[in-house]
Amino acid sequence: MEGISFVVPVRNGAACIRDTIDAIFSQADGRPMEVIVVDDHSHDGSSELLRQLADVWSFRIVPGDGRGAAAAINTGIRAARFPIICQVDQDVVLRPDWMRLLVQELDDPHIAAAQGDYVSDPDAPLCARAMSLDLEQRYAAIDGCDTDQVCTGNAAYRADALHQVGLFDETLGYGYDNDLSYRLRAVGFRLTMCRTAQSVHRWREGLGGYLVQQYGFGYGRLDLVAKHPDRVGGDAVSPAGMMVHPLLMATAMAFLLAAPLGVVAVRRWRGDPCLGPRARAAGGRSERGSPVPRSRAIRFSRLAPGPRPRMGCRHGDVVGAAVCRRTGETLPQHAAKGRKRDRESFSSSIDRGKGLPTPFPSAAATCPLSDPRAQ
Repeated sequence: MEGISFVVPVRNGAACIRDTIDAIFSQADGRPMEVIVVDDHSHDGSSELLRQLADVWSFRIVPGDGRGAAAAINTGIRAARFPIICQVDQDVVLRPDWMRLLVQELDDPHIAAAQGDYVSDPDAPLCARAMSLDLEQRYAAIDGCDTDQVCTGNAAYRADALHQVGLFDETLGYGYDNDLSYRLRAVGFRLTMCRTAQSVHRWREGLGGYLVQQYGFGYGRLDLVAKHPDRVGGDAVSPAGMMVHPLLMATAMAFLLAAPLGVVAVRRWRGDPCLGPRARAAGGRSERGSPVPRSRAIRFSRLAPGPRPRMGCRHGDVVGAAVCRRTGETLPQHAAKGRKRDRESFSSSIDRGKGLPTPFPSAAATCPLSDPRAQ
């Protein structure tokens, strides 16, 4: 039996790499096998973890140069000793018999690569399951066993076929496996899909991870079409609709960034006096010169203790709200201080013989007030 080399590129894969390597070594069936892990400048503790795992399982750690996944895979392929390359990603956990079933596809010398099938993890978070379901549906749409694209991360290749076409294009992003598949088919090789060779892909968790993944897939398609214009219609696994993902993501991000600016613009247009650190009532305008809405009209004077007419300001005057924001007081505390100042102003006016302040003549006419000390 031909020997098999597993190539696993790792960059910040500490969360899953132990399960990945364990599943790879569980594939051993007596034939020669080696595992090459390319540590591509991880900074999440993966490097230390790999050294610990290498004491448990016998595998080689090859340093990468940090130039991306395609370059890391190429580094592993060049270091491989055996004619069959099984390329497994750091977040892919192989199911039993994956290696035997997939390598069996390569018994035909005209087949350069074989693709395994991804299955969903029922315990995965919602966004991860959505990503897995999306890929499952695309694989299910492939008619028969032959395909025009083999995805990396869950595939087996003939090493001589890879070297014949020049390995992976390290200038590409997510589309480097599409590009390799197109070049392999262009020189006459076949690519196949083996649905019984199954694995679980642990996709990025959370909405942010899902959106980043989708954007990367779409951007990879755009980059790929620039190199292969005849592939604008996509392929069996990556349809043309994937190119819409980065456009939708860019539009969504633009709306998210514009929303706060729009709120501020509307508040300024409406003359919200709370936008500035202080609001002033000069001519009925806020600190920044915007008109103050009538519903927030400022009371420019106060009556003596007693019932006060409401001026349409539901929560106290706007100036008070601005002062509270600056001083840290609550509105009730500020209102209490205001009433105390009213009483002191009332008393001092009587002492100076100036009479009662009557800012609202109608109120003074209907409710005449006298000096309480004269009674």
